[in-house]
Amino acid sequence: MAWYLPITQLDDADRKKGLKYLFYDGLCSHAMALLVTGAFLPGMALALGASNFVIGLLASLAPISQMAQIPAILLVEKIGLRKLLTVVFAGASRLSLVAAAFTPFFAPEGTGVFLFTLFMMLFFFGGSVAGCSWNSWIKDIVPEKTMGSYLASRLAAATALGATLSLAAGFSVDGLTNIYDDLARAYAVIFLIAAGFGLYGTGLLTHVPEPRMAAREADRHWLSTLIEPVQDHNFRKLLFFSAAWSFTVIMSGAFFAVYMLKRIGIPMSGVILLALLSQVTNVYFFKVWGRIADHFSNKSVLAVSVPLYVLLLLTYPFTTLPERYSLTIPLLIFIHLVGGISTAGFNLCAANIALKLAPRGKATAYLGTNAFCAGLAATIAPVIGGLIGSFFAIKEISINIFYRKDIAEMADAVAIPALSLRGIDFVFCASAMMGLYAWHRLSLIEEAGTVSESEVRDQVFASVRNSFFTPSGLNMGMRRMTAFPYEILRKTTRSTSSTINRMTRRGPD
Repeated sequence: MAWYLPITQLDDADRKKGLKYLFYDGLCSHAMALLVTGAFLPGMALALGASNFVIGLLASLAPISQMAQIPAILLVEKIGLRKLLTVVFAGASRLSLVAAAFTPFFAPEGTGVFLFTLFMMLFFFGGSVAGCSWNSWIKDIVPEKTMGSYLASRLAAATALGATLSLAAGFSVDGLTNIYDDLARAYAVIFLIAAGFGLYGTGLLTHVPEPRMAAREADRHWLSTLIEPVQDHNFRKLLFFSAAWSFTVIMSGAFFAVYMLKRIGIPMSGVILLALLSQVTNVYFFKVWGRIADHFSNKSVLAVSVPLYVLLLLTYPFTTLPERYSLTIPLLIFIHLVGGISTAGFNLCAANIALKLAPRGKATAYLGTNAFCAGLAATIAPVIGGLIGSFFAIKEISINIFYRKDIAEMADAVAIPALSLRGIDFVFCASAMMGLYAWHRLSLIEEAGTVSESEVRDQVFASVRNSFFTPSGLNMGMRRMTAFPYEILRKTTRSTSSTINRMTRRGPD
């Protein structure tokens, strides 16, 4: 049988083989993404001589490419061969990355920026179509009961590999520049390595079995396929949350590095180390959140990780009062630790909850619509953030606390700065307000197994306490840093199962 044809019955052996190849493909795809995005994409563009407008356009290609989800839904529903579509479009996307990498070597003079932008556009849009068919495909491969822990392990391993590769690539740019005497060609080598990871991952996907899609209703119009997710009352709540949360994360995330480099004055090496701290925290908490999501629900995890990110946004303005001061670095460390915890939660469960709420056999339309809404919000978010930052660039709101030993002596007053908002600080505050709205929209979503936020927090805090303060010595303490004590969950199963059973019998309020 041809490699791209779906199978009628998926047995345990086929599923196990598929999960293994999906795991390794995740490592390759994540490594490719980290070596192409982040600081490397604008770095390559600047080396080619791109203007600020082109750099902004390149930064918006990833969210804009989510618009391709709509035609991709129709294509998947029409053809029904998800494996074939994923491999073909992912392969074409990654070949476009190879072409983009060769731009500094072979592009005619004066055309480098245009060709690089064109190839990167093909890369992102091809990847978006492949992602649409892949999302539907993986829902039929990964068992629902273990989806959280499986995807968490996959994401944790991919993040660890990606962090190592991005750190090595970042420090190798200078050496490659000395070899080629051209910064653009140094970045081109990084892009070629990224393309190599991506193409190898595409080859791995050919070994993953594809269950046959459920037959679509013969008389069903294509428009009804796109409208159905919006008409689904509960899934529509998720669409509002996805759009609001995507807006929050993208608008704020676009300015984190700029704030640290320009406003606080941290060197690039310091920014890289803080990012690495956040990624290490990510790796640890992926498994924590994944197991909790399997025991309780994705919504329970999001109900804790979403407000943690809002707390992060509200803390950022306090790193300058109004300039760098003694608590700036400790606050940044705290922000990146909290950021690693919260982003691990919503990166894992925001996708998982969409997978769980999408009806089996209709995942393509549901997941594609969810990605489209999130992508649309992410497209306009950095533009609005830039407008807010520009408008408040020379404006300031400050609050000072004054202490006088004698109210008659004005000269002896001691001013203690309590709050200072200027420029990008207003972007973070606006993002926090949108994040609170997203938190509200999350509370309206109905998902089986959801428990109170306090129960989830208890499990996380117990895990962290045991990791840091175990009495068994340094060696045991370091071991617990990399292994979540899941036996705690078993101890609380009886207390939480009664709550879940009552909710199930009573139904949604």
